[in-house]
Amino acid sequence: MIIKDKPIRFIQWLMLAAEKFILSKFSKIIFIDEPKINQDVATLLLMNHFSFNDGPMMHYLCRKVLKKEFKVMVLEEQMLLFKPLKYIGCFSVNKKSKSLVESLDYAALLLSDKKNMLGIFPQGGVFSLHLNKIHFEKGLDRILKKKKAPVQVVFAVMLLDFLADFKPKASIYFMDYTGEQIPEKMEEAYNVFYTNCKLAQKQKYNPPPNVLM
Repeated sequence: MIIKDKPIRFIQWLMLAAEKFILSKFSKIIFIDEPKINQDVATLLLMNHFSFNDGPMMHYLCRKVLKKEFKVMVLEEQMLLFKPLKYIGCFSVNKKSKSLVESLDYAALLLSDKKNMLGIFPQGGVFSLHLNKIHFEKGLDRILKKKKAPVQVVFAVMLLDFLADFKPKASIYFMDYTGEQIPEKMEEAYNVFYTNCKLAQKQKYNPPPNVLM
């Protein structure tokens, strides 16, 4: 059975303190190419997933950039381990359960409210930051087909560098996706964007030209 979000303002307020503590582990957070957000439609945010910090970071960029109600699809096992997640806007998905369809339909319903940001980690789990390609798990197709209203799709890619610091510097790249809202097309476009982000990241800090070849 799906665990639905049940936002409680007090818990959300506490989350701000937790977010601040967790993100203090970064030396700096930089937003690159912040999109112009359409407040007349819901926002679907797709982001790469490689660490526990991704959730708090998504919460942070939702507040700072998207300025929407925080709604995020989270694996059921994580929801059961940390039950307060439902009080800040998270709901469960279990790829091995009959409740999967219910979770996908609920996600589509959330996109009917223009105040919402629906955050999805399309990889469906945590993978290495060093992957050269991001795969999309099944399910996004049903969400897009079931949604009742237009949505704005935003891609986000988070990349890290430590350099001469004990803490990593996070660069969050954004792209306002305006292509066909078909999972295969979106996955292809996301990976082009992801590759370009990694290339841009490699070119920072004046590396010798021969190491970029």
